[in-house]
Amino acid sequence: MQQQGSSTIRTAFLGAAAVAFIAIATNYVFFAGVEKPPSDFGSGQMFDLIASRYDMINRVLALRMDVGWRKNMVETVSERVSTIDTPKLLDIATGTADVALMLSKEIPRGTVLGLDPSQNMLDVGIQKVKDEHLENKINLEWADARDFSRLEGSTFDGATMAFGIRNVPEKEVALCEIHRVLKPGSVFCILEFSEPQSSGVLNVLAKFFIRHIVPILGGVLSGAPREYLHLQNSIKDFPSPEEFGALMENLKCGADDDTRQFRMDKLIQMNFDSVQLYVTTRI
Repeated sequence: MQQQGSSTIRTAFLGAAAVAFIAIATNYVFFAGVEKPPSDFGSGQMFDLIASRYDMINRVLALRMDVGWRKNMVETVSERVSTIDTPKLLDIATGTADVALMLSKEIPRGTVLGLDPSQNMLDVGIQKVKDEHLENKINLEWADARDFSRLEGSTFDGATMAFGIRNVPEKEVALCEIHRVLKPGSVFCILEFSEPQSSGVLNVLAKFFIRHIVPILGGVLSGAPREYLHLQNSIKDFPSPEEFGALMENLKCGADDDTRQFRMDKLIQMNFDSVQLYVTTRI
């Protein structure tokens, strides 16, 4: 009986090793002829190429769990602005307006400005806003996260950024701009991927899935393998949650290295530590 159990375990282990080998080999072959994207590849131009399929690809790759991750962030913001009569909310890297729409429905008394550097993504979002008849509550505009100069300082009561800060080459510049346009004491939530740091079995599997499965599926579904090679690299190169939290708490902005701070109120780990929700307060 014991021998049979050992044989089953050995067979399962060999099967898992074979699957892993095939996935890694497929990843290598699939991206063999793809030019490696530069570190600043995650621009609006990149997302313009995949905008029409972006929502569908997200749902497939995340097994629709991304909807729950965004909902968690939106509910957190809603709790923080509950005492404000008509909160003004900012959604950076709004993309196809998933978060902007959720914010407007969760906080119907507020208004939402969604900003993104991809016009094609915004066009998809604008149509979704029209379909929901929320044009009077949600405004979507083109903008680079590193330059909100047309926005007045201390304007917004809360801000969100879902899976966007990873794609900004100069993260400190973007964070300084966000800090500038938020009111003191307002909430700022970032939802982002990172490679799991823990060595637990499920964490290791999540890391393997992100590194070897997601790029292939994304490349096949979108027809844009270089874009999903960037996804793989940008997640791998993103700071650990502890490092990114420290960056937010000790920003140096402008030529004079003016210190601006976000107080880290909570770090919520999700999906086996591959997704983080950073809940902060603008100091």
